[in-house]
Amino acid sequence: MPATLSVVLITRNAAHLLPDTLGAVSWADEILVVDSGSTDGTREVAQALGAKVILQSDWKGYGHQKSFAVQQASGDWVLVLDADEVVDAELGQEIQRALESKDGIPAGYRMKRVNYFCGERVRFGHSRPSYVDRLFRRGKGRVTNHLVHERILVEGPVARLRGEIRHYTSESISHRIRKNDDYATIVAEEWFREGKRVGLLHLLLIVPLSVLRDLVLKAGILEGKKGVILAFLGALYSFSKYAKLIELAKREREQ
Repeated sequence: MPATLSVVLITRNAAHLLPDTLGAVSWADEILVVDSGSTDGTREVAQALGAKVILQSDWKGYGHQKSFAVQQASGDWVLVLDADEVVDAELGQEIQRALESKDGIPAGYRMKRVNYFCGERVRFGHSRPSYVDRLFRRGKGRVTNHLVHERILVEGPVARLRGEIRHYTSESISHRIRKNDDYATIVAEEWFREGKRVGLLHLLLIVPLSVLRDLVLKAGILEGKKGVILAFLGALYSFSKYAKLIELAKREREQ
């Protein structure tokens, strides 16, 4: 018998994303959605698409929430997705073939993730395609405990699969700015608790160095106007993290 697969994801107000995300993995043995308190019908949509839904409103960060979701999975293998990620047809077939194989099965699999910005594929810059570990034997993978930008760590050998995860990260520029602001707040608060501080020189250089990295070193300029927009949005995100860290330190001094 082929091994069983659990697909797990965490959600909050993602009803409009789920038909594509869950539809692409409808062949999985189990789809598990852990919701943190959506008000847009996310849980109802997920259930209508065949998912098992668990409400976990005790939010302690992305890493903690995903770890909780992974712990609920019952399949032999676990595939971790975000609500705005879609497994393409080739990757879906690769995953199914891998689970049917009996020869030299690794502890986990790595797959290409391709970012889409405002509906367009990104090929260069900081958001260029990258490989991520997402599929692992149950008990062989864990989620880092970061509040944001968490990763999957696999214990044992990892192989690559063909195909890709399509990550629809930004629906619009306004959406990207809101997301960056939320993430910057979380990161700054985490840095502040860790005792990290920032100096004037770092604050002055973070924007030009970030733009230089994304446009030149990572060839984002080859994306044209889209690349320039992404580079400066990324620089704003980097600047915001440090600016918010300074604000937190100022508040502490004034108390």
